[in-house]
Amino acid sequence: MERDREIKKLTNVLRRIARASGHAAWSGNDDATRFCVLQYNKVFGRLSELEPSVSPLFTTLSEHASADVTRIAAQELAAYFEDESSATFSGFGGVRVNVRGCGGRRGWGGRVRVGSCG
Repeated sequence: MERDREIKKLTNVLRRIARASGHAAWSGNDDATRFCVLQYNKVFGRLSELEPSVSPLFTTLSEHASADVTRIAAQELAAYFEDESSATFSGFGGVRVNVRGCGGRRGWGGRVRVGSCG
């Protein structure tokens, strides 16, 4: 049980690394990019210890990897551990909506639009 909890926490960290890498790519901040690469490699190393089956599927990143590559790698590794059956979002008023496909959640004016691919 503790192993599953740690994997869930590390998956959350991967999502944050992906978000930070996207910001680093947008801003062109090389220090932030290097930090994201280092963090990704640390998380990947720990996940490889907890779940050895990820090692042949994923790899560590070069310290010179771009922010976009880091973002993609973090998103893909996080996706490996996500349980698709539990990908739901409790919207306003307790309405549960599946969050799949493109778009994700977007909020405006007190409403949430989910998964817009248009």
